[in-house]
Amino acid sequence: MLRTFYSITLVSVLLILSLHAQPTIKYAITGDIKGSKYTKIYLHHKWNNEFKTDSTHIKNNTFVFKGTVSEVNMYWLNFDRNPLAAPNTSFFIDQSKIMVNTHQDSLYNARIKGGKEQEYYTEYKRMMNNFGLQQQSLYQRYNEALQKNEATSVSQTQVEFTELTQNVKKTLKEMIQTHSASPVSGYIIYQEFNNNPNISLAELEEVVGYLDKNFLNTKFGKLAQQKLMQINGTAIGKKIMEFVQNTPDGKPVNIRDFEGQYVLIDFWASWCGPCRVENPYVVSAYNKYKNKGFTILGVSLDQNQNAWLKAIEKDGLTWTHISDLKGWGNTVAQAFGITSIPQNILIDKQGVIIAKNLRGESLQKKLQEIFGE
Repeated sequence: MLRTFYSITLVSVLLILSLHAQPTIKYAITGDIKGSKYTKIYLHHKWNNEFKTDSTHIKNNTFVFKGTVSEVNMYWLNFDRNPLAAPNTSFFIDQSKIMVNTHQDSLYNARIKGGKEQEYYTEYKRMMNNFGLQQQSLYQRYNEALQKNEATSVSQTQVEFTELTQNVKKTLKEMIQTHSASPVSGYIIYQEFNNNPNISLAELEEVVGYLDKNFLNTKFGKLAQQKLMQINGTAIGKKIMEFVQNTPDGKPVNIRDFEGQYVLIDFWASWCGPCRVENPYVVSAYNKYKNKGFTILGVSLDQNQNAWLKAIEKDGLTWTHISDLKGWGNTVAQAFGITSIPQNILIDKQGVIIAKNLRGESLQKKLQEIFGE
């Protein structure tokens, strides 16, 4: 059961930041990598938005990295100087030794032993991996029920999707609260908390409020607050920031073009299972209210234009669509701090945000409030 939380505003978060000297952390990473075809392995981390890279040779199926870091940080290994190359395996370095065991270059499945931060990170990854598997299974069941026109099964699967994401959010909150001074908690807030699309500004303030005050000036403490600032910048009651992006045929669309209408800005992608599950609800709402002053602007996080267009046609998404085909690098999505989809933002005729992340029947209910039956 969660303890009682206190509200913490963005202003108060910034006021309580204070500098705390961090002891230098000496690390040693020892690897056992049997059957590798590579002779060199690379160690990466990110600091002040810059990638840092080290390398060493693999000799007799082993490798060793040694160094120092000013605070607990995430590192990852791969076989390429490019830090974003796959496959890779990530871990948190603290004062404890890190041991990496893998076979035949399968870094993604490497077993990693380390200190308490790494144990927490492993627990978190295991939980999110299980969530992903359950989500994938539900999506498969949903598609099968949809193809067989089994309306009851389709609705049940959608309900299970909602329950699953709520349970994940609850578990993440408990993990963060239990590990209030851990950099991994800051990482979770920044990286994953929007995976539950029903997260509100109040809930994010809640989990940031769980963090130990002495931790807030560290790398991952700042990242957690950065996520709070991004969401605060798109808070209900504020006017939507202006943006422009192109339709599939290259026509630029400005959000200001829709003034005078209620607009649902819908962040999605053709490859996103939960998005495709959600689309029937969105289509239903659009068809019911499109002649009453309501429209939708789809912002796709696709990279493949053909896949994007096929999904639009297959799902019957007959509203305006835009994308820069940069995937997660979509400039509009980045400006709004989108790290998971589906997500949406509802604005009124003046461009003021009046609701966010309306899923399932909640979109219909909100539009009914605005337009009536």
